[in-house]
Amino acid sequence: ERETAVRTTTTMASSSKVNARARRLSCVTRAVRQASGSGSEGDSTLAEAGARAEVGDDEEAVAAVSSRTAFTVYLDNPGDGQNTSIRVLGPNKRGELAKIVSALTNYGLDVQSSFTRSTSSGRTIDDVFYVTVDADSGNRSFDDIVNDGSGKVPTQVPESQFEDLRQFILQALTPSHPSALMYTSRQPKIYGVAAEAEVLALKRRGVVNKQLAAAAGGAFSSSSSLSVTSADPLFMASQLEIVAAELASATAKLVQIERVYADVETCGIDGLWDTDERNEYEQSQDPCAAIEAERADARAMFERKLAAIEAALAARDRARKDITSVIEKVPMSTISKSQRPVDEHNTLAKPKSMAGRIEPMAPQTPLMSPLSRPLPSTPCGNGKEIILQGFNWESCNEKVTKGRTWYEVLISQAPDIAKAGFTSIWMPPPTKSVSKQGYLPTDLYDLNSFYGTEEELRSCIARMREYNITPVADIVINHRCAEAQDDAGRWNQYTGKIAWDARAVTCENPDFGGKGARGTGEDYLPAPNIDHTQDFVREDLKTWLKWLREDVGFRGWRFDFVKGYSGTFTGEYVEETRPFLSFGEFWDACDYRDGVLEYNQDRHRQRTCDWVDSTGGNTAAFDFTTKGILQEALGRTEYWRLIDSKGKPPGFCGMWPSRAVTFIENHDTGSTLQHWPFPSSKILQGYCYILTHPGTPTVFYDHWQDEKYAEGINAMLEVRKRAGITSRAAVHIEQATAGCYAAHLGRSIEEDESGSSSDVDISKPSICMKIGKEDWSPNTEKVANKSWKCTASGDGWAIWEDRDFLETVSSQSR
Repeated sequence: ERETAVRTTTTMASSSKVNARARRLSCVTRAVRQASGSGSEGDSTLAEAGARAEVGDDEEAVAAVSSRTAFTVYLDNPGDGQNTSIRVLGPNKRGELAKIVSALTNYGLDVQSSFTRSTSSGRTIDDVFYVTVDADSGNRSFDDIVNDGSGKVPTQVPESQFEDLRQFILQALTPSHPSALMYTSRQPKIYGVAAEAEVLALKRRGVVNKQLAAAAGGAFSSSSSLSVTSADPLFMASQLEIVAAELASATAKLVQIERVYADVETCGIDGLWDTDERNEYEQSQDPCAAIEAERADARAMFERKLAAIEAALAARDRARKDITSVIEKVPMSTISKSQRPVDEHNTLAKPKSMAGRIEPMAPQTPLMSPLSRPLPSTPCGNGKEIILQGFNWESCNEKVTKGRTWYEVLISQAPDIAKAGFTSIWMPPPTKSVSKQGYLPTDLYDLNSFYGTEEELRSCIARMREYNITPVADIVINHRCAEAQDDAGRWNQYTGKIAWDARAVTCENPDFGGKGARGTGEDYLPAPNIDHTQDFVREDLKTWLKWLREDVGFRGWRFDFVKGYSGTFTGEYVEETRPFLSFGEFWDACDYRDGVLEYNQDRHRQRTCDWVDSTGGNTAAFDFTTKGILQEALGRTEYWRLIDSKGKPPGFCGMWPSRAVTFIENHDTGSTLQHWPFPSSKILQGYCYILTHPGTPTVFYDHWQDEKYAEGINAMLEVRKRAGITSRAAVHIEQATAGCYAAHLGRSIEEDESGSSSDVDISKPSICMKIGKEDWSPNTEKVANKSWKCTASGDGWAIWEDRDFLETVSSQSR
């Protein structure tokens, strides 16, 4: 009804408008000729046609112009000085008029009158609107223009705003997704159109207000009434408004495609379009499959915007608390298991079987090197560790492809590894294995593998320790492949020094004829699962681990597939063998809804926390939560994901940083397997995050060796070490919007019970960082009222250091 009313609204043009036609024809002809560029006869004809179409002199000209582009917009200020005329030429599609009206309204214009006509074929529409704007709008913010109430006399739109208005209208008429051209609902689209136009208007409003603030006071400051910094509650409110409008638009699109889906189910696919409305693209596709894909995509977009509104509401709640200075006395986290303070050598809640048994970790004793490491204060050393994953999925083939073993490669690279700043190296599984990569071990005491011989392994470990690099072994003890069969032909008879039989295998998988107890974790189908409840099994494994430490020279353990057996056993092995580093691969799927990562991943990181708790707190865990959130945020330009509802990092590193091992890629997720790859164009942004944030960061070998990333990674490593960023660094998040994440990091004034803090001690060295394409600078934002110097940067990322601290370091070096 609204669309019909608009189309039937007709007002007689004033005589001044009629008399101005000749002048407008001349002006538009010149303008279109200039736009055509070459001045050829064909271009001149097009220019004349465009001019005649603009003033409505030639119906064929209207069709000619609209056929060249989807829509053409002309603006003019007639001589009467009362209205601005806006003419839109384009295809006659259902709902387009509503889009134009919604765009004009959201731009802040008042439609005084309008008329419309179409060509004889009905394919082209010619809409004309006469609009006004406030007399002093040029000196007022966009909010004032939209929320008019001053009673000012309306006037014409300034010609200086013509191009901005033209682009705004064209953007409102441009489908946000190509499929919108194919499948449109037969129902009125007023709601969806209004929502889309509102999104455009709100985003433009934010840009205009920011420009006005800059013009009024230069750099944004907290004292400026026009401040639009991320901490400003007005900024938060505007962000919430934009996200709400985007959610409304996504909802409208979902409802629209659901209507189409319902029509198909009821009437069949042929009832959706008239024959002459189908183009070649529609004819070449399977309509049903395309509609189903469109439906899934619309649902995913809805879920994505729903996550965005959840994040925006959380941000607004934090801002409101800051304004009112109301600090709620809440437990350390609704997702934590206990309110007891963290014990550096234990956990929040000890498993009963481990209570009272965890002692301080023993100091390192030098074996092959005169260098020793200090007593670790966390499962990841002293909190300053930086780990290099020293292999990829194809490293086992190095001997075949390059003529030298992988251990020989690492031996030659030891000086570079140390120079880069790595303190530890995670090495591949060292034992004999059915698979080349080492993850189907057989004889645990046989250290001849596809990575090299036992002698080469020992030389590699000794070389690393000469450079004070802690070698970490990849421990695969969830399962073990037997090398002999029982009388029934089942592979459950083990050879070598650890000669187990079927009693060492769990009983769930009948293919291996296990006679042990039921498993204490997830079943690993490709190989016999080890029964860790058996005393003889645990004693054999502890003896083997002690041999790896005391004889071979490893100083740390990385436990593979720890979901396969209880973390209590991992804690027992670590307690007995005293490694300098200990961390496990608890790879649990993040929480998704309709294929979209949920904003709140508290349940996911809680499951990781539960596993660390079960070890007695003496073993850290890979932070898969941070990886999942980080790659989604960077890949989708949804940097708002990088802050949780309490204003902290949303991953495991924001919950229990001393037990979090952060990473963006490893041999499973990336390399040649590509099980869960990080966006390739955002690799350095990912490292900018984990190398400046709490947790123990891990750098993937392939990235460190890639010339595209090596310089940036090495620069970040240097900053982390120079500024003293540790696994328990404090993080104050300065901004987390769709296009930018920024934070201030350094030593903590006072840590909370979880070991994380947002209070940075500005009397000590600290850094600022940002990722994303949006502009942000700690100097502009006056972070900590300090002067900052950018010491490392690249495409979409930058790190700043305290200038005073840098000058102190420089003077001391001199």
